[in-house]
Amino acid sequence: MSTKIRNTVSCDCKSCNGKCVEERTRKRHLELEQRLASSVSGFVPSLPGNNCDKQAHIVLEIGHDPIAEGSSSSKKKAEQEELISFDSNYDYDSDFSVFPQKRRRQDRFREPEVNRYDDESNNPIGEDEDSGIPPEGDDDMVLSEDEIPVEQFLAPDNESEFVYPDKNVNFTGSWILIWIFKYQARFRLSDVAIDSLIKFFQQVLMDADQMRFKDFPSSLHTASSLLQIGKQSKTYAVCPSCNTLYNVTEVVAEEGFKCTHVEFPMKSKGKSCGMELTMQVPLASGNKRRPKLLFPLPNLKIQINSLYQRPEFKQQLQKWTNRQIDNGMLADIYDGEIWKNFPDTSGVPYFTPETADSHLGIMINLDWFQPFDTSVYSCGAIYGVVCNLPREIRFKKENILTLGLLPGPNEVKLHKINHYLSPIVDELLEFWNGVEIPAAGKNVRLALICCSNDIPAARKLCGHISASVSCHRCYKRANSNGNKLNFGGFDDMDDWFVERDLEEHRRNAEDWRLCKSEEERKRHVSSTLVRWSELLRLPYFNPIRHLIVDPMHCLFLGIAQTIIKKLWIDGNKITKHDLEKMEKRAKTIKIPTDLGRIPNKIATGEGFSGFTADQWKTFILIYAIPLMWDLLAGPDRQILGNFVRACSLLVCRIINYDVLNEAHECLLKVAKLIEENYGPERITPNLHLCLHIADCCWDYGLLYSFWCFSFERMNGILGRLLCRLFNYLSLY
Repeated sequence: MSTKIRNTVSCDCKSCNGKCVEERTRKRHLELEQRLASSVSGFVPSLPGNNCDKQAHIVLEIGHDPIAEGSSSSKKKAEQEELISFDSNYDYDSDFSVFPQKRRRQDRFREPEVNRYDDESNNPIGEDEDSGIPPEGDDDMVLSEDEIPVEQFLAPDNESEFVYPDKNVNFTGSWILIWIFKYQARFRLSDVAIDSLIKFFQQVLMDADQMRFKDFPSSLHTASSLLQIGKQSKTYAVCPSCNTLYNVTEVVAEEGFKCTHVEFPMKSKGKSCGMELTMQVPLASGNKRRPKLLFPLPNLKIQINSLYQRPEFKQQLQKWTNRQIDNGMLADIYDGEIWKNFPDTSGVPYFTPETADSHLGIMINLDWFQPFDTSVYSCGAIYGVVCNLPREIRFKKENILTLGLLPGPNEVKLHKINHYLSPIVDELLEFWNGVEIPAAGKNVRLALICCSNDIPAARKLCGHISASVSCHRCYKRANSNGNKLNFGGFDDMDDWFVERDLEEHRRNAEDWRLCKSEEERKRHVSSTLVRWSELLRLPYFNPIRHLIVDPMHCLFLGIAQTIIKKLWIDGNKITKHDLEKMEKRAKTIKIPTDLGRIPNKIATGEGFSGFTADQWKTFILIYAIPLMWDLLAGPDRQILGNFVRACSLLVCRIINYDVLNEAHECLLKVAKLIEENYGPERITPNLHLCLHIADCCWDYGLLYSFWCFSFERMNGILGRLLCRLFNYLSLY
């Protein structure tokens, strides 16, 4: 028996990093990087045998020198290896000192700086800055010329041809058909009922004037074709396991179609998902194959075009250019730094009076809700709001865009949301370059400038780790006390109250896509706190500044409940007798009807049972101090007084920077008082995130401009509509 000895050489690719491999392996790695450089924007191939030159090329490409940060790559790697994962499969540790350089403290909130926003976004890195290579010694891996070995979330191409509906239909009885379709929408009638109604109208009109109405349609199908009311939205089949999207026609054409998605293409023998996507549905004529899950994607072009068909829409888009607001005052989103300094592709401002009716900025929201009362079923929706519109009409349901409807029965897990985001981002990229809208008579551009969500949806949407582990806006990490994490400790604010680096976030997100296993992903997320998000394909998007802290969930559903229920009621600071006394006092307070009402049953259950966010807001702003002041001790009075003061300042209709300063100081005092009197383990993620609310106001104006109240109302409207439809179908 003989053993063949093969010569080995040093390979300087990203995966090998100087290790000795076989010559053919090194050659294949080099060829692969060359292919990636030609197909992936921003990818810089390794220079064999010259690590210093490679580092210099990276510095020139992304404007970032790791040596200038105060630590070498080996030191940074050693520090990261010392970290203990914050994933649920790992134990927690309280040592999170991973920031070697001194950072400037934001002692209150971000002070005005000249061209601060441009400094962060004028030098964006490429959307695929780093790409991976096969693992060392994997001689069996074979990749095609077009294959990129990173996790992909590509949506399948839609072969249907898109056509804008003609708004000038030349037909005598078109007004009758339009009335019938509006009648259907108003009373939510089925297509079968409308088809019968159209047939009835056709018979009546033919008897009245056969020559005039000879072309009147005799069915719903012909009526829809005549008015060009076609189904322009896309519908994808969804894998129930990995959420990969497929063309419906391809899925139903093959019997027993199974998912072919490979989650880790870097592996030489990566297994596909293999989940069956179709099921047999019994019909009168026999069984028929249908996808188990569908993802309807309403066409964004059609929605934008329909908005421009309104006579007053262009004038409403231009109203913000005639506002008279003193410098330093915040009255709407137009007074925030994002709107003022959002850069165009050439570096000039994107929002100008000259482009007020053609350059749109949208705010999106992702949320899940329960549409059915009789079953546990969660479905999601992604909404969009045109921020150019005046605030009084911006959040009306007729002006809200529906970007996607996510199927149930469960919420999408972590990074799998990217499968649904991919086709939406494709549309946003098309609109960023400009889309011809017939109703507008010009090219219309659209940019995503804000994400307003609750904490779990925000982390999934923008690729951040859980809020119980780390903040997405600054460098604060959670401390561990046993098995419970907290955000206590304000003595070292100089080190962590600093805005995160956008370029570092993008690099870490790209590296996540190169991970070769689930365990490697967990280690990567535990050290970098970042996952990939499809929104990073938008060249202008900033997942740190454009992701706001929602005041509705943070202040009213979060901190208010934490203070009153967790600290005082659960801690026996407020007894059952005190709750009954508060309830009697509340009944004697009369407030204007436009402020809403508060439930009289404050003492029901454990106290404050069933309070909505709006009811918590009303209680904090109006009822809290007169009902509770004499029931609390001195430190608790300070906590309540500072929190009420901060909320009262932030909900004003017009505020200035001094008001933001004071509100931030009050919220900081609340957090410090809770830590001093109840311990650092009581500092929840919301108590930390509230320190960034003043910063969000600096970027986007008042709380009314970006909080989630209006999106939650849309969930209720959509949920009731689906519930009625379910009840209607259950009758048959």
